[in-house]
Amino acid sequence: MVDDILGLHAIGVVVRAIGSEILRAAKSMGFIGRDRMRIPRVFLPMFALAVACLTAGAQPKHISQQMQPILMTARAVHNLPPEDAARDLPVHLRAVVTYYDPYIDTRHAAIFVHDASGGVFVSVPARPILSIKPGTLVEITGVTNAGDYAAVVSSSQVRPVGQSSLPANPPKVSLTQFLTGALDCEWVEVEGRVRSAHVGPNNVILVLAGDGGMLTAVTVRQDGVDYDSLVDSLVRIAGNAAPLFNQRRQMVGAHLFFPALSQVTVLQPAPRDPFAVPAVPVTELFRFSPDPGLLHRVHVQGIVTLDWPGRVLCIQDAKAGICMQTTESTAVPVGSFVDVVGFPAIDLFKPSLEDAVFRPTGRTAPLPPPVTITPDKAVKGDLDGKLVQIDAELIGRDVAASDPTLMLRAGGILFPAILPRDVAFASTPPWKDGSLVRVTGVSNVQVDSLGTNLSEGAVRPESVHILLRSLDDISVLKAPTWWTAQHTYESFSIAALLVAGSLAWIVILRHRVALQTRALRGSEERLRHLSEHDSLTGLPNRILLNDRCQNSLKRAVRFQSCLGLLMVDADEFKVVNDALGHQAGDKLLCELADRLSGCVRETDTVARIGGDEFIVLLPDLRIPAEAESIAAKILAAVAYPYVIDQTQAVITVSVGVVTYPEAGDDLETLMHCADEAMYAAKVKGKNSFQVYRTQPTAAGGGGNSISLRSNVPLATGGA
Repeated sequence: MVDDILGLHAIGVVVRAIGSEILRAAKSMGFIGRDRMRIPRVFLPMFALAVACLTAGAQPKHISQQMQPILMTARAVHNLPPEDAARDLPVHLRAVVTYYDPYIDTRHAAIFVHDASGGVFVSVPARPILSIKPGTLVEITGVTNAGDYAAVVSSSQVRPVGQSSLPANPPKVSLTQFLTGALDCEWVEVEGRVRSAHVGPNNVILVLAGDGGMLTAVTVRQDGVDYDSLVDSLVRIAGNAAPLFNQRRQMVGAHLFFPALSQVTVLQPAPRDPFAVPAVPVTELFRFSPDPGLLHRVHVQGIVTLDWPGRVLCIQDAKAGICMQTTESTAVPVGSFVDVVGFPAIDLFKPSLEDAVFRPTGRTAPLPPPVTITPDKAVKGDLDGKLVQIDAELIGRDVAASDPTLMLRAGGILFPAILPRDVAFASTPPWKDGSLVRVTGVSNVQVDSLGTNLSEGAVRPESVHILLRSLDDISVLKAPTWWTAQHTYESFSIAALLVAGSLAWIVILRHRVALQTRALRGSEERLRHLSEHDSLTGLPNRILLNDRCQNSLKRAVRFQSCLGLLMVDADEFKVVNDALGHQAGDKLLCELADRLSGCVRETDTVARIGGDEFIVLLPDLRIPAEAESIAAKILAAVAYPYVIDQTQAVITVSVGVVTYPEAGDDLETLMHCADEAMYAAKVKGKNSFQVYRTQPTAAGGGGNSISLRSNVPLATGGA
């Protein structure tokens, strides 16, 4: 229902605007005038409505056919849910500017406006700077946007239409109410004491301590205004409430935007000269007193014992020391006597000063002598803030700390010594781990917060930090022995590498020796084989034959067994060799050797002792007749034709047979007898075998005696 009413209202606004434009155009063109035909004014709105209806059909297709409602009030825009605000709903506002800042955000200028319904944020380009100021009455047209926290007006056209005044009687609110988010963009009023003023090129930030905590108030800087004079004043400020937000659109804090110093009312002025207030001893801070003077800044004096410019200042008076926060970047020499004013605060269960400012008095004083302590004495708490000196062992660095930090150990207690950030701390420190060092600095006792809260009220110290001023606060009393943990580790690592390298070299050397040994053995085997075997046929030669014959004779003597020895000589081999050539003769000898080897057992030996002479050793015979059987087998095997390079050849052999013990009991005798028997076979016609006997029997000797012609018959062709 509300949307329909707003839609009709929007149509009326559009119709009136179109009618006014048509009327203006008609006047300029002369349709309406004293001497012209007059168009009745009553028809102009009707004509404009008709034009609007006709042009509605010409709108782009992405625009909804139902006209979107125009938001006419600030809170109607501000209270939109994010998903609705992101729809770019049209906005038309008439409101008063309560804050305009073209510098606060690089993305856009900031404008807060306020009407009868409330306030809203308006986003406009940062440039050009608009000719508006707080109190200007403006007309704003734009669209809604989800904003960073709540809905805002963006793509805005801001047109001044007059001058008004800022909202009157703003409600007084606390920080607790700020943090609810309900006051976002509202014109409110807060009270608080100004703790500090941060003046930038274009903006000024006042830090207020008010009801519920700390709050920042932001304004545009005005030339010629002394904002520091507001520090320590109790003030009332009217402005626009605004959130601090994160990237998830969550509120994480609050601040106030006030338009000018005219919105600041000083309820209680600060002292004209805070340094003129009587100085208070450090030991008197936060002691019981009915005087509520701790609401204001206090004045303390002392000798500077440590200065980290822009961060920490430590001083010490006659009885105690104190460290405080300061934003002053002016360095002050250690030993200078200074006046310090700041707001009393309790920092980690210790008295301190916040937003402290100091002023050197121009005179110096000798530093109080450092108190020589041990870690267990330091944590008692009575030395907090004082200059101390301690001897300890350097055990390393805390690389995760934001400040250069040395880790020390004394009496079994581990504690850090912290250097200022601006110290040129090289990657390789001038001290080695394990050194006995003496450090001089300010004792900063750390409190056990849980134990303190659970106790009857007394602070329970837990550890101590030593704040150092420079590298000169560290002196080496005793250098570490060379056998540090690192050196020991490095030495063992090197030794382990050497041992591993030696073992690897031994393994490699053994492998190479094994390879060389195998190569030598292989060479030795090849040389031995060449020395004991015939190079043409591969059969054992005379050397290996003699060795095997000696072993076989010894075996025959031991076991009283028989031994046979055959001497085989090729018949008419010279004829074949001359006819076919030496290569063919070599092939024929190889084939003959194969046939001889095929006629004997694996335990027997066939050896070549001459050009065409062979010896067959037959050990472990049961009876001598077995030698004759093998001789006959050889004659039959050799008689088959040979095919040498597609040429057929026939060859025979003559065999002399001897046996042990009938023919003799030594190798020389057996060889001689076998030779005689072989020649006897040749004399009797070749291609036969003869058995040597001590008492010759009738001729014949058994065997198959076949005569050969003087020329070996040759035939060509395949086998």
